[in-house]
Amino acid sequence: MRYQRVFSVLILLILLCFSALASAAPITNLRTSVSPARVRIVLDSKEPIAYKVDKDKLHLEVDLPNSSAVKQQAKLKDAAIKSVRLLPDGKAGSKLLIELNKECQYKVYQLPNPHRLVVDLFRINIVKQSKQLAKGVTYTYLQDEMNGRQIQAYLVSMEPGARYQLLPFSAAGAYNGRGRVSQFAAQNKLIAAINASYFDTDGWVIGCIKNQGQMMAMDEQPRSGYVLKNGNPDIVQDINYYGTLDLPNGQHLVLKGMNRARISDDLVLYNSFFAPSTKTNQWGREIKIVNNRVTAISTAGNMVITPGSSVISGHGASAAALAQLRVGDRVTISETLGNSAADAAETVVSGGPLLVEHGRVQVRVAEEKIPADIAKGRAPRTALGIKKDGTLLMVVVDGRSNNSAGLTLTELATYMLRLGAREAVNFDGGGSSVMAINGQVVNKPSDGRERSVSVGLGLFPR
Repeated sequence: MRYQRVFSVLILLILLCFSALASAAPITNLRTSVSPARVRIVLDSKEPIAYKVDKDKLHLEVDLPNSSAVKQQAKLKDAAIKSVRLLPDGKAGSKLLIELNKECQYKVYQLPNPHRLVVDLFRINIVKQSKQLAKGVTYTYLQDEMNGRQIQAYLVSMEPGARYQLLPFSAAGAYNGRGRVSQFAAQNKLIAAINASYFDTDGWVIGCIKNQGQMMAMDEQPRSGYVLKNGNPDIVQDINYYGTLDLPNGQHLVLKGMNRARISDDLVLYNSFFAPSTKTNQWGREIKIVNNRVTAISTAGNMVITPGSSVISGHGASAAALAQLRVGDRVTISETLGNSAADAAETVVSGGPLLVEHGRVQVRVAEEKIPADIAKGRAPRTALGIKKDGTLLMVVVDGRSNNSAGLTLTELATYMLRLGAREAVNFDGGGSSVMAINGQVVNKPSDGRERSVSVGLGLFPR
């Protein structure tokens, strides 16, 4: 009877051993690939692969205790790699042995469907350095890679509970024009600021800007942008200005823009954000409006804009239509930004194109008529993203240098996803891309110095 018990135990142990062997995940293949950014080693398997990593200077060992494998050696010609070998180790295990010629960063991870274990050996040194600017606000410097190219990125993330709000500002100060983001940030003690909308060389904004309910600049071209309503940020599409001037005789004149240069056969609205005067020539007609009443009329150009007033400036047919007005006449200005979200928001800053929509790459170059010099090629970039939890991401990526290749718009969208953005929009880039932290420029503008721009976005205390 005692021998029967011993025999039964032996049989059970044998079965357990066979069961352990049978449960070992078979590694079916060892393969490698090489790119400018990294060397990739892949182990294919029909089941998940358990692993343990041991790194000692130029020796990387990946222990695979429950994975069976036959002896293999990768045929890999690379200056960083001395050898890659897959070896059996015991009855139910194996080892991946990697001998290096020089130190490098690495990452080991699993991927499903199909199951595989991946070892990435990076040529590009991946760096991430963060510091807290304020409660809920963090600045991060990133040396990263995108499609095998090194990039340098600068990220400011602001959590929903932070006591700051992201608002636009004129880099020139009180009026429309051009100035340095860092200078404005330093003078106003902003902890972080970036460049934003596109602009003309004369300084007027190409886009739509509304700051805390006040219209600052408007443009007809539908573009995506950032809006803030009741403290809640969002990225919306198709922000474009449409305004009318309703005359006493029932005539509706279409306003073709706001706070920009008046051109031929044009009708433009000016307010006190633009400048102390309209800066127009004498080849037109201008009316000053206060509380929906015409208070002054001029054909001399360059009409003074007093606080609380608006000036309508017309040329050609538009000037002829304004000629019927007299001082005291009642007129009505109607304005919309093309969608309900932008109209209802206290703050609007358009840029374009849209990069990410609902967590997916959605670069709207054609829809937003983005010029080729912006849409094509790699360049320095500025972008704004919003994570699912409402965290704001202010991002600048350097470009046109040996240290940072820049990004295409599609790569920028992909990178914003990598940073966690669910929605994202592009802003003016190239030499305009700049980030200032506590009034100091932290990125490396491609012009070799900070460029004067028209509009910035900064973190203002609530």
